[in-house]
Amino acid sequence: MILLVVVLAIVLLLVAKQWRSVAPTVMQLDDDTPMIVPNTHGEAGAGAALQNGQLPNLNQMRQATDTHAQEVQETFAEVE
Repeated sequence: MILLVVVLAIVLLLVAKQWRSVAPTVMQLDDDTPMIVPNTHGEAGAGAALQNGQLPNLNQMRQATDTHAQEVQETFAEVE
């Protein structure tokens, strides 16, 4: 019985540690209010997108990445 309590305590400590590392991200996903970004580090468009909640979804980001990769390949072809 004591061994069971010790194992349970260890598991609960591991879960609490993992929750602390994931909790800020989960809170952002659950909250519909816009995020306030005090310093955009020179990326004014990114800061505005964060504050408006208008970030691209995963499919839009993949499409932009594919387009950029195609442009890079075309540039490499022109250089050669």
